[in-house]
Amino acid sequence: MQDRDKSRLLANLKSLPNELEHLVKGLSAEELRWRPISGKWSINEVLVGIRDAEREVFQARIRRTLSEDSPVFELWDNARAAGERGYNDQDGHAALAEFRELRGETVRMLEGVPAQEWGRTGVHPAKGPATLEEQVVRQIKNHDLTDLVQIKDILRIKMPW
Repeated sequence: MQDRDKSRLLANLKSLPNELEHLVKGLSAEELRWRPISGKWSINEVLVGIRDAEREVFQARIRRTLSEDSPVFELWDNARAAGERGYNDQDGHAALAEFRELRGETVRMLEGVPAQEWGRTGVHPAKGPATLEEQVVRQIKNHDLTDLVQIKDILRIKMPW
């Protein structure tokens, strides 16, 4: 991995809390908890889910990838976590503030990882082996961007500007 690539990935990771804050700033708890369709997630649930996944999945997998040889990760069931933990009853703005802190920790942790260590591998039980670099790319493409689009879609339905 080149320093330029590492810098780009870290910049992408750093941007999500600001983008989320921009989208939800000024929304009430009621607006955050609104569901576009019964059974679909609200913005509130997305925000709480992002926080929990950062702490319990992304950070945990990074730490294990860096400290163990090819660790096999556990599957994360976000729908189960949402139900068991009452995501829609939690404070979405507080979850976003916590996520901002957690993502800052993630970025600081990754900033300190030498380029050659980005080739260390962890094993996703469904997707197979992935280097640390691939894990970060997956996080950005499959999680960060998806969550961002999901919130924007809900806002388009709820708040037709």
